[in-house]
Order: sequence, then structure tokens, then C-alpha cells
Amino acid sequence: MPDRFAETYITDGYTSDAAAVATIFPHNLDEEIRMLKLNAASRRVLGGFATAAAVAGTILTAGAGVGQAATASLTLVYNCPFPLIGAQDMSVKIDVANLPASATVGTPIPGTTVIATATVPAAATLGLALVGAKTVEGTAKAQTTVNNAGTAVPVTANLNVAKTNVPGSGAFNTIASGGTAPLTLTKAGRTTITVGNFSTTLTPRKADGSTTGLGTFTSNCTLKANQVTKLYEFTVS
Repeated sequence: MPDRFAETYITDGYTSDAAAVATIFPHNLDEEIRMLKLNAASRRVLGGFATAAAVAGTILTAGAGVGQAATASLTLVYNCPFPLIGAQDMSVKIDVANLPASATVGTPIPGTTVIATATVPAAATLGLALVGAKTVEGTAKAQTTVNNAGTAVPVTANLNVAKTNVPGSGAFNTIASGGTAPLTLTKAGRTTITVGNFSTTLTPRKADGSTTGLGTFTSNCTLKANQVTKLYEFTVS
């Protein structure tokens, strides 16, 4: 028998003498050896896929203390004081994302993302026009309360008011975006999030980018009475 048949083949942990293989498969030894090696390679590939799947499963369950993220939306009316024109009612649509479907005591819930769309009334547009304002921009702080099974936890959403063109007349929308920081809850039970007042600091600017006679001002807006302010509810276990 040629020397090549005296070789020892190791296949995925199993060792076989080629001469013995020749006895079992005398007609096509080279093909059988090729198939044994291919089968071993296939098992190694499948083993790699199994390992990858196990790693992926570990990643997917790493945040098991917090349920899948949810969204919520609420539209509220506020009373806001403005320079020149006095207090005005303003509607604000609040959209919040990355809310927890559930949570575990002691495990931080992720921060939320917040988009607040405020409809500036026509009277405020008139006041801005009187001082030559062509754009307005600024920041806002929105107050919320997380009632964790009877314990009230104040939370602030810090927002940036995007630079917005001021129309010649009529109402217009400004969009403020930002979010809240992660929060760790200490009690098990039903937990609600309610929306409160907000303040906004605005800078109107002329067409050349300079500030108007109003400079930068802050408006502290308060919720109008008799509104449903609960934004969201979930369970902490």
C-alpha cells in the first residue's frame, strides 16, 4: 500500500488510521477522506454560529432590569407672560420616547428623549414684529414628577429651542428638543409620570443677527387648570 495510506487523519477530535478507512471504503478512499474533512469543517462552522448566537443572546438580555422602551404624547395649555403683550395662553404638544415598559428597583431606567412643540399665539407674533424680530431661539426647562409608588421624585427635562423664523403675522410653532437623565427608583409598585410647569429663555434676533430691544428674556409658564397631566404609567418590581 502506498505510504500516503499510512497517514493518520484527525477529524474533529476523532483519530482514524487510513489503512482502516481503506478497508471500510476500498473503492473511493480519496473521496471519503475529503468528505470526512468537509464534515469536520461544517461542524466547526456550525459551532461558530452557535457561539455567536449565545453571545447575541447575552447582549439582548443584558438590560433585563428594564422593559422594552415605549412612547407617550400629551397636549397641554399653559399661560405664559410675554414682554409688551402680557400673559398669553399657549398650547404645547409633548412627545416623549424611551419610556420604560417596566422597571426593577435599584436598576436605573434610561433617560428619556423629549420633543415639545409650542404654538406661539398671534398676539406674541405681533409683539415680536414690533421690535423687528425675524428669528427666535433659546432653551427651556420642563418640570415633571415621577410618583414611584407614593414617593414623588422631581425630574427636569432640559431642552433647546431651535432657531425659528418669525412670520409677519399669525401663530407659529417652535420646537424644543432634549431629554431627562437616567433615574433609579427605590420602591416597587405602580409608578406614574405627570407633566408640570415649564420655563423658557428666549432671544429674539433681527435679520442681521443682532438682538432686539427685548434682549434675552425668561417666561415662566404655568399649567391652566382642569387638565389631565398624567403622561405615562408603568410598574416597578
